[in-house]
Amino acid sequence: MSERQWERAGAATGVGFVAALLVSVFLVPAPPHIDASTTEIIDYVTGHRTGLLTAALIGAVAGVLFLVFLSHLRHELQRSESGRETLSPIVYGAGLTTASIAFVSGLPMAVLAFGGKTDLTASNGAIRLLWDLNALGTATIMIVLALFVGAVSAAMIIRETRGPILGWLGLPIAAVLAVAGAAGFYNSSHEAFWYALDYVALLAFAAFVLAVSVQGLVAPAGASRPLRTPPQPVPST
Repeated sequence: MSERQWERAGAATGVGFVAALLVSVFLVPAPPHIDASTTEIIDYVTGHRTGLLTAALIGAVAGVLFLVFLSHLRHELQRSESGRETLSPIVYGAGLTTASIAFVSGLPMAVLAFGGKTDLTASNGAIRLLWDLNALGTATIMIVLALFVGAVSAAMIIRETRGPILGWLGLPIAAVLAVAGAAGFYNSSHEAFWYALDYVALLAFAAFVLAVSVQGLVAPAGASRPLRTPPQPVPST
């Protein structure tokens, strides 16, 4: 495959990631609120057991696709930075951290659904622990995603990659993610505004990644310019 084809393939994984992410989130009805009773929680996970486990599996596939897309972004940014590595380490580090937290934070809900009505779910304390871990994991993901989106947006604005307009649009998305994530650490009871903001942040992030991916599919940036290496020191005579 040529460089251009590889870059398009990498960009395409972003589209696949967004599709898998949205399917995993909306495959089953919305879960009970954070302050739901343990009876409501168990009724939900047992009533949607297959759907929740399938959503967890698709979510894992989304994570894998995101890692490939992240590697594509890092390659593109490193090419543009010519070895200086200004924003590419931040983008890559934030993306890796996000994926790691996402893989782990998806487990509590999957464990509840997998266990069903067993000794585990007979304990109200265990149910509440897993439920709250799921909520706090989501809040943590949003905070790290804010850094990821913000770094990608900054790279676009300073023209390390194409799309300065998209970069400016990404900054408020990063802000919404940060606010929604921070609020998740304090909202132990249901509030409609913050509940809606979580979905707004998720959809805005998905739209941002989709726009970046489509941009890379239509016109791969790095393939049109050679990879430059940083200047080498001149040996002393």
